[in-house]
Amino acid sequence: MTAPWSFGEAVQRCSEASRRQQESEEELKHAYRHAALAEEEYRLALAKAILAKHHDGAAWTVAPDLARGDEKVAELRRERDTALGLREALSQAAWRRTADRKDAQRFADWSQRREMAEAGIGQGQPAWSGA
Repeated sequence: MTAPWSFGEAVQRCSEASRRQQESEEELKHAYRHAALAEEEYRLALAKAILAKHHDGAAWTVAPDLARGDEKVAELRRERDTALGLREALSQAAWRRTADRKDAQRFADWSQRREMAEAGIGQGQPAWSGA
């Protein structure tokens, strides 16, 4: 794009950037909820597995390591780690969307200033002649 945006284009682009930011924030909220639930499920399963390993005769000092080797516990940890990674990625995307929205606003402002400069507005000539 080399030409300034029209008023309608600026409104459309800024609205679109705002909508995308809002969508990104909603996705991030869901990712936080999912990560919290995955963390909860993993910790509960780990605690139960530690108790079971100790009950089966493992010393308290090795029971946590043995419990982490349990297939279900390991699967839940992977799911938790994946959820945390997704949450982080969506967090970065939300920051990017915020920057995109700010960029759109800056371009809209630039377009307005450029259009006014080309029309001679603000250079000693009235914006509207009233004729």
